[in-house]
Amino acid sequence: TGRIQKDGYSVENLHFQSLPGLYVTGNLYIPEKVEKPLPAILYVSGHAHAKEGNVSFGNKTAYQHHGIWFAKHGFVCLIIDTIQLGEIEGIHHGTYRYHRWWWNSRGYTPAGVEAWNGIRALDYLQNRSEVDGSRLGITGRSGGGVYSWWVAALDERVKAVVPVAGMTDLHNYVIDGAVEGHCDCMFMVNSYRWDYPMIASLVAPRPLLIANSDKDSIFPLDGVLRTHAQVRHIYTALGAEDRLCLLITEGPHKDTQDLQVPAFRWFQRWLKENDDLVESAAVKEIDPSDLRVFENLPEDEKVTSVDTFFVKQKKISVIPNTMAEWDLQILGLKNALWKHVFTDNQFYKELNPKTFWEYTVKEGNPRVIEIMEKIDQLGDFSDHKHNQIRRRYMLIGQTMDSKRVQELRSVLQTLISNSNHEAHGGLTIQAKGNMAVNAIYAGLMLDEDILGSNSLKFHLSDLPKNHMKGPDYLNLMKVTRFNESLAAFSRRFEVMIENSPAELVDFANKVRAKLGVEACNLKFMEQDQ
Repeated sequence: TGRIQKDGYSVENLHFQSLPGLYVTGNLYIPEKVEKPLPAILYVSGHAHAKEGNVSFGNKTAYQHHGIWFAKHGFVCLIIDTIQLGEIEGIHHGTYRYHRWWWNSRGYTPAGVEAWNGIRALDYLQNRSEVDGSRLGITGRSGGGVYSWWVAALDERVKAVVPVAGMTDLHNYVIDGAVEGHCDCMFMVNSYRWDYPMIASLVAPRPLLIANSDKDSIFPLDGVLRTHAQVRHIYTALGAEDRLCLLITEGPHKDTQDLQVPAFRWFQRWLKENDDLVESAAVKEIDPSDLRVFENLPEDEKVTSVDTFFVKQKKISVIPNTMAEWDLQILGLKNALWKHVFTDNQFYKELNPKTFWEYTVKEGNPRVIEIMEKIDQLGDFSDHKHNQIRRRYMLIGQTMDSKRVQELRSVLQTLISNSNHEAHGGLTIQAKGNMAVNAIYAGLMLDEDILGSNSLKFHLSDLPKNHMKGPDYLNLMKVTRFNESLAAFSRRFEVMIENSPAELVDFANKVRAKLGVEACNLKFMEQDQ
């Protein structure tokens, strides 16, 4: 959309769409003389504000000095905006600030979008005539530091990597609380419970310079050292010790020259086979407004709504034709829940039951067990602190409510196995709101052989319309829709629904219309029809 000519280099202001409507804005820095294809650097921006009034020039403009230095020293450099703080201002703070806990249920993280945009940026660079597509490097600091990890781990076209202040380990994030200094773009949805050195190890044996300062409060030194030690083990095993380097400089979380110069030399060494000394500093010399790509933002942009489509949710299921098909469909759902959502692993086995919930037993005919959230579940903390504690769970591969489901399932199995509830007219589980949803998934996950002849019923109220509301569980929306889970649940138990959206029973009604009441024993209280 524009071109700037400077002494020794030029800059192209450009955009591309990494998916239809998902605009990526950037600045391409090109040496003045290009006699043959050159190595190229993708610089992924960290969190930096560059605005005048309501107009954002993009965080790419805050890192222009890196692009200028590379272009003046024989590299092509593309600096791209992020979906937050770019020219089109999207969101990185879904769970941090905006209570979008459904990001967890959808399996969405803006880290995935930033990684995807980086990979598509590499595609773009490879199609430029000025670029030698076999010599691509990536770097960035802070948010850009972690995006460097993601892209390099995922895409082996990256031949050299310098993540600056971009990663530490789970001990720092969860136990030491460094998560509180980061928005969601820094983290994967940790379904497989990896610690972050695993990501770094995927770069091996390609040249990797891990750079950090020693007083960085959100990437603490001890975690950076632990990360490097684990990655070094991999490089040593591959006989590639000379391709791994650790750079620690004095200072806070800041883009300092002490961090820049070794990064420049690293790329010269591995992409140009040049070990010359760096004799010039990286200096900003362009007004940020001149690096702006759009005068008017595109009306068809989907950057601000990317969280609603980037990760696909499960398609609507086909109504089964026979009871055998329906039972097979339910078995498939249960297996998918075990595999992707409520994985039975060491974290859950070591938990004490009823950490964040409680129940009371009401004797009568039938016996009623009421399950509730604990009011004081997280102690005397502010709402912000509650939020930050809740965010920690995703980092270790669970959520507060998936933990509740596991514990509730365990307690229900014990209660059912150890008691003769038929003598009391059966057993009714009563719950509302979030705990009613947890009860549904706990019931779905109960072992078939423990039910026996026990008459187990559920009375549930105040259910949400769908999984965008209510409790969150990792990846759930990839696996099922709430109305389908409710229908499957009512195949096993008699279920009474109260004070809940009527459309929740639409799938169950269709199954029951075709297969009979036995397929979905679900009742909606008359006044709520």
